[in-house]
Amino acid sequence: MTRALTALLCLLALAAPAGAANVRTTEQMHGKRYCEYFAVKGQFPNLKADVWNTFGLNDCPSRQWKASDPTALAKQLGALAVVLNGPRYWLVDSASIVLPRGFGQVRKFPNGLRFRKLTTLDVPLQDGNLGSVPYVEATVNRANTFTWSRRFPVFELVSSAGRVYVMQSFSRIVDSSLASRDLPTLGSRLKLPAGWHYRKRRLARNLSLTTRGHATVLQDDLQDTYQLAPRS
Repeated sequence: MTRALTALLCLLALAAPAGAANVRTTEQMHGKRYCEYFAVKGQFPNLKADVWNTFGLNDCPSRQWKASDPTALAKQLGALAVVLNGPRYWLVDSASIVLPRGFGQVRKFPNGLRFRKLTTLDVPLQDGNLGSVPYVEATVNRANTFTWSRRFPVFELVSSAGRVYVMQSFSRIVDSSLASRDLPTLGSRLKLPAGWHYRKRRLARNLSLTTRGHATVLQDDLQDTYQLAPRS
């Protein structure tokens, strides 16, 4: 499984398809660690990925996470492949996320980690291939509200056209040592497109972004994930 596909699926985490039945609300998320499995199923080019998420069940201990065996997991889940997404750390402080009907069940895997099945995702194609490109927008189908607390700074990408993207989670997929203390100066490490810039910003009040079926997201070259904020 390529890094490009891993990045693509990371963008789709927590997406919620049509037919959702209930809402899961979580508080005090900022700085909390989580991991995910994406179980890819179907027949090319019509592929889907089941999302299994550790958040709220455990903090994805390194020893157990490193014991994840994608090949064995694919057999166990009846998948074509399993993509490992994590570890990640939330920068949002609370979230209200719609769960589809029939989802929410918890399963314990051989490495001892418990995961909750959140949703099933359509895996898109770009030019006939699976993959994504840093700093390129992707549309995901999800109905949720993310809230960033004014108690913490936010980190944003600003495009050459003035579009603002707020970091929702940072990743240790590319840089295994990346920490929250590194975020204020992260821009010096990023290979930003011409005319783009990275910034740290203090909030005067909590920031909430609500999606009602579609969200625009992108990733930087370290696979940190950002969501587009509407123009004020």
